[in-house]
Amino acid sequence: MIFYTPDPMEYLAYGQELGEPIILKLPSGGVINAVKDESRQLRILNIVSTDPLDYLNSQYQPGTIIAMQPDWEKLKA
Repeated sequence: MIFYTPDPMEYLAYGQELGEPIILKLPSGGVINAVKDESRQLRILNIVSTDPLDYLNSQYQPGTIIAMQPDWEKLKA
């Protein structure tokens, strides 16, 4: 079987070894598939959206790490 994908091969097996992916909703209606690692961070695996601007946003790119800890500087203001 031949499997064609635009994603790098390391992203295809990345979610399988870490467990079930976490799904995050985007304001545009799309979703982000991510996995949680040991240091309470989320690593984005892929994005599914009909809005082209979601794919151009650098915060949503596959491989990007999202901190799950609150930003205390913003809360103090």
